[in-house]
Amino acid sequence: MVAVPEAYFQFVMDYAPYAYVIPPDTPDSQYGRTAFGAAFAIDFLYEAYAKTQFESRRAEISNKIVSLANWILMQQCIDNDKLAYSGFKSNENSTQYYSVDACRVIPALLKAYEHTGTVAFLDAAKLASATFLYNMQHKPSLLGAHDKYYGGFARAVTITDDWLRESG
Repeated sequence: MVAVPEAYFQFVMDYAPYAYVIPPDTPDSQYGRTAFGAAFAIDFLYEAYAKTQFESRRAEISNKIVSLANWILMQQCIDNDKLAYSGFKSNENSTQYYSVDACRVIPALLKAYEHTGTVAFLDAAKLASATFLYNMQHKPSLLGAHDKYYGGFARAVTITDDWLRESG
């Protein structure tokens, strides 16, 4: 099996969940950290944990998985009066909650739960899938944003309950 380059592993450990890193080594604090980036990192680290290549760093990997998953939980909308309820902020500075972010984060939270047994990760994943994604499919037509349910997901909703329209 091909070894993971140490530089890539260290990059993930050092910079996840930042979306962008400006060379040579400065995270883009203006765009900030993203739930999407945290989810990708959890997936990578979950696989790295099982590799003999990283056997001596398993505690460090576990700590990073927990840190990233806990950070994701802080991005979840917990105001059940909002259309964004149980979705995840696109980035730490955002007020937008995208369907695609939830679709990416849910499997990562399930891996974090499988890895740690932390029930909060499972609960957040279940809530996002059963509530946020369901609402992103059905609420636009129920609220009159569309004339009927066409399938698929709404692109995003803001914390102020505005639907984000398709661009272009």
